[in-house]
Formats: sequence, C-alpha cells, structure tokens
Amino acid sequence: MAIVPYPVYNIMNSVPSPADNWIAPQTVSKMEVNRENARPTQKMIIAVPASSISDGLRPIDMNQDLPQVIDLLRMVFGDSLDGDEQKLFGGTAFGSLNGLAYRMHPVAARLSNGFVWQAEGRVVGNATLLTTKAWDRYLVANVAVHPSYRRQGIARKLMETITTSVRGRGGRVILLQVVKDNQFALDLYKTLGYSSIANMTTWYATASRMREIPAMLPGESAPDIELLAGRQWREAYELDTTHVKADLNWPEPLSPDAYHRGLWQRFGDMLNGRQNETWATSDSRDRLTGLASIYGEWGRSYILTLRIHPERAGQLERPLLAKAIRRLHYLPRRNVRIDHPEADERTSALLRESNFTVQRTLTHMRLDISR
Repeated sequence: MAIVPYPVYNIMNSVPSPADNWIAPQTVSKMEVNRENARPTQKMIIAVPASSISDGLRPIDMNQDLPQVIDLLRMVFGDSLDGDEQKLFGGTAFGSLNGLAYRMHPVAARLSNGFVWQAEGRVVGNATLLTTKAWDRYLVANVAVHPSYRRQGIARKLMETITTSVRGRGGRVILLQVVKDNQFALDLYKTLGYSSIANMTTWYATASRMREIPAMLPGESAPDIELLAGRQWREAYELDTTHVKADLNWPEPLSPDAYHRGLWQRFGDMLNGRQNETWATSDSRDRLTGLASIYGEWGRSYILTLRIHPERAGQLERPLLAKAIRRLHYLPRRNVRIDHPEADERTSALLRESNFTVQRTLTHMRLDISR
C-alpha cells in the first residue's frame, strides 16, 4: 500500500501561512530575443497555488502528530483506562504540555512507531507498532479511529499497512489486544487472519476498599504458605507458564529468570524502592503447587499475580489470595491491579469477594505471518 508523503506544514496549525500555501512558480523563465534590436525580453511569471495537503495514510511524525494522537487516544480509550494509565496519559497536566515537552514525555516512546490517518488536516486514526525482545515478534497497540470517521475502512487500511511493514522487517508473529465486547474490531481482525488466544481480565481495587477474606472455609485445613525459596525460581517459572500461556503476558512473555531474586536483584529493588515478593505453597514432596506474587514501585499500583498448578485448581486460590491481601495491608497503601485469565471462575469469584472490580476484559489475538 502506498504511503502518503509527510505534509509540508505542521498540522497543529489550523490555518497554513501564505508562505506554506504557495509553491515555486511552475512556468520557468524563458528568454526571447527581439530580432530587430537583439534585446532579451522575459515572459510573465505566474505563481501557481499548491494543491491541498494530501490526506490519508502515512507514518507517524512525532514532531507534529504526538499531541493529536494523545488527544485521539484519550477520546477513544479514556473510559477503559485504569488509574495508572490515566496517569500515563496525564489528564489535564499532560494536556498543558506542547512541543519538546510532549516529545520528552515517557508516553512518546510507546507511540513513536506506526501509522496515522489524516483527514481534513487532522489526525483521525492511529495504529502503533511495538517491537519486542524477540526479533520476529511484534505488537499492535492503540488502534483508534475518531468516532466521526468510523466505518470508512480506516482501521482496516492501518492494520494492512502494519502487516506489510512487519513482513518487510522479517517478522513472523503479530499480537494484539482488543476489548472483548468490541465485536466490530474482533470481526475485522479475524478477516485479517488473526485468531483468538484467550481472554484476560484486569481487576482493580483501591487501597481503601480492598477487603480481607477468610483463608479457608469452615471444615477446610489451611496449607502452609511461605516465601518462595531462592532455589525454586526455575520451578516457579515453569508453574507460571503452565498456568498462563506465554502470549497472554503483555507486552513480553515471562522472562525465565522472573522469579530469580539474587543479591544484585534485591539490591536494585532496594535502591529503586521496588517491592517484589512471592509466597508459595508446596506438596509433600516439596514441589510447588501455587504462587502469589506482589510487585510494586513508587507511584504505581501494586501488581498482584496468582498462579495455581492445574492439579490443585480449586484448592489453593483462596488461601493464597487471602495471604497476599493480608500482606498488602502491611505495605505502603496503594491501589492493586491483577490481570488474570477470564476463564478462571473460581479466582474471579474470590476477587469480587475481596472488593475488586473489573476494569476491562481483553481478547488476545495472534497473526502468524506466512512467507
């Protein structure tokens, strides 16, 4: 698909200046020689007005597009953003920035690749392309079209261009997330060859409303829950990836050393004010059966994860979640977020009991690019 060239002036300006609206003369000066006196004469030079700025598809230009892309994303996704994402897009404080301040904001790095759709001199569509640590794996994010320009094929053209771009880079896999109830987008992605992997639900609880739950129901015996031993980090990774597929971890698959907390990792956590701890249950042969992890850093919500071995499903969710919530009450007060498979109905019920609410449910989709 052809890419429309960059416009010749900053589309942040609503009206171009006269200098921008006129181009060099199209009639080149031509000298004629008067046969009688051999005196040169010059034809009249006519200035031809430039054609209007071409609208349509083009690569994003951070120097001019970033403020408009931010406004578009806030308009399209604002209601579905969690507390941390609201801070990322900055609210009114971010809206007061411009120029260099926009480009220096941390969110700019997430938007620097991809394409926009321009109409009537304004950005009305965007699709961001993200690289990952794997050279052949790419992510699509922020597929957004202004409400006034939907159902015109803009999202399809943006996505087709993304696929062409990834194929040209030698990519093999493209992943994306879409709101579960957005049937129009789901249908679009399926026609482009994407297949659904599973749904992940984001749960959110404020520090003031999160509620402790009983560790066990009457008649049940509580398992022993201890901090994950340093020697068990490889086993913890295997348990985690058994519970949740790699492609459901966003934006990167879980790192094999995610549970490794060596001396340097602990020292770095201390210097950077990070909280990183995992509580575990084991069977009689000292094999891991369940994990509850808490990760936090300054200014952000705590991230909670719960992983249960399939053979112990339905037995350990309650005690591990109860342990994590009790532990959170001893840590600096912050809101808490957990991303968990929607299909796990037991954990969903426990999270509701703990006063967590659903922020959103996303369908994860995958496209394998054929050669």
